[in-house]
Amino acid sequence: MTVDPWAIPAGMVGSDDLVRIGTGAAGDDLLGCPSFLSVKIRPRIRSRRRSWTPAAQLETFPLQPVMAALDRVEHGQLSADAALAEIGQRGTPLHPGLIKFARHAVCSYLSIGSKENGLKPVPDWWVVRKTSARIWELYAWGRRYQTADGRHREFRFMRFGEAVSNPDDRTKVAIAAYVTAFGVPAAWPESWREPFGLREAPTVDHARVVEVSLADGAADVLFDGTPADAEAYYAEHGRKRIASIAAGGPARPGSSCAECKQLTSCGTLPRIPGVLALPTTRAPIRTVSMSDLRYHRTCPAQAHLRSLHLPRAYEYGAEAELGHAVHAWLENAHRDGTACDPAAMPTGDSGWSAGRWRVDGDAARVGARMLRRHLDVCALHLSDAATQVRVEPRLAVHDTAAQAIVLAKPDMIYMDDGGWVWRELKTTQKEGWFHDDLLDEFPQLALAVSFLAEGVLGGDPATARVELEVLRPDGAEIDVIDPTDPERLTKARAVLRRLTQPWRADETFGARPSKNCRWCPVSRWCPSFPGSDIPDEKDGGA
Repeated sequence: MTVDPWAIPAGMVGSDDLVRIGTGAAGDDLLGCPSFLSVKIRPRIRSRRRSWTPAAQLETFPLQPVMAALDRVEHGQLSADAALAEIGQRGTPLHPGLIKFARHAVCSYLSIGSKENGLKPVPDWWVVRKTSARIWELYAWGRRYQTADGRHREFRFMRFGEAVSNPDDRTKVAIAAYVTAFGVPAAWPESWREPFGLREAPTVDHARVVEVSLADGAADVLFDGTPADAEAYYAEHGRKRIASIAAGGPARPGSSCAECKQLTSCGTLPRIPGVLALPTTRAPIRTVSMSDLRYHRTCPAQAHLRSLHLPRAYEYGAEAELGHAVHAWLENAHRDGTACDPAAMPTGDSGWSAGRWRVDGDAARVGARMLRRHLDVCALHLSDAATQVRVEPRLAVHDTAAQAIVLAKPDMIYMDDGGWVWRELKTTQKEGWFHDDLLDEFPQLALAVSFLAEGVLGGDPATARVELEVLRPDGAEIDVIDPTDPERLTKARAVLRRLTQPWRADETFGARPSKNCRWCPVSRWCPSFPGSDIPDEKDGGA
């Protein structure tokens, strides 16, 4: 395989003579970090300065207990009931909600069977290896099956939610199809820095790739064909992306930073202690956003189960859908850094869509009126001074005191008179707010103040500001917060500390049953869920 030359990043040492790419790397967010991926796929590259932090107390990879239980059933000759009972009894401790999900997932998966298709489970991995100046290995992470003669193979992905076809998954499907058709049985290496141990295998006549929903056991066939078909599919959908992953690219700080080998050496990730207003602590590296902190305030168990990306129930009411639609319309209108076009705005006479959101009837009319009100306060419509406009940018900073990768996604940031302006947008049909102070009402504003005050974005702090744009059907307003104002900064840090201290100290993420359970999207996995008949009286839930 020929790729562009790759250089070992600063702060890293080792050899790039082994390149190992799995379906997980191919399926990583295309908006993620190219540098992270290029280092991840080279097992013999490591940081010159390793980060020594404690391990998390709870398992953070939700498919680990599922795979372990399936291995016990399919390769260990254990009954399904016995394997289900073992979940949570060995290895890294599991959150009770993950135990419940894992048991459900194993039952869902086993419901589709394999023996009726003449297939038997395969304990070996299937690996394609090519050797030139370096060793290249392709493998697929999932479940494997084949006929007794080994000529018909089936590979299965596992999906948390319902099984659906997704065009963005073509690269990982291409790798899986190619590996299923041409891969050699291999033992998992004792050290990840060593190559797979390959074994002999008969020629494969037919390969199939299936995706199984762990929510309901439904299966979706993603590829079904001969080795020649698999090779053609890989050539069309896999080879170019694989070369791109191997070639790497610029660092793009974000959600992958916490697990990146370059955490201590990356020159792009800002490292600033105190962003979360916490003292220095020795703790496992975590990734956190303001949404995570709000979920934790409501219920630590909900926050943890969300972070595991377990299947969720639909969680948006009509008001939230309207807000998302308005946000999405403005995001698209300002995407290229230009002012929105009044002529392109929906009139509200009929339903309208923005992104994946659609509103009809009264909601369509109210949303259209809100968009019209935006023209009165649009930073790009009223002034030519705004430059370097970025709409919903993904921001990240390593708070080295709190041992946290802090993520933020402002609705918009732009440069004005040398300083960064951080704007958040809120839609409402209410006349006022619950709290008297906007920093209490919207803690993301407190995080914005901290980002600007600590110089995360750079620019001139003297002209930096946080703006809250509020859109109502009958008006719009802008509230401004000065991050250099000592009183506002002190208040912002106090707001952050109330949220971050309990979150940072929490290692078990216990449930906090309350009326909020009615709307919790992960309540089906929570053993503490009291059911829907919850009294309305005030309790300790939030």
